[in-house]
Amino acid sequence: MFAGDIAERRLKILVEQYVEARKKNHDFVSTELAGKTIRQFISPPIGDQALDNMIAKCAVEHGLNVRFDRK
Repeated sequence: MFAGDIAERRLKILVEQYVEARKKNHDFVSTELAGKTIRQFISPPIGDQALDNMIAKCAVEHGLNVRFDRK
């Protein structure tokens, strides 16, 4: 397995965990807050827009609204 594949898989897991945790107390996900939180753990191998899209896709799959509020 390549390092890039591992980094992307780790990112997907973190996004999934963030959305699951957020879902327990809220009905939306902020791309700004999610991105900041995820960046505390890893440096994503993708750009901000791609990260926002990944977060949004996961949130929608879990029935949450998305706020595209990255500054």
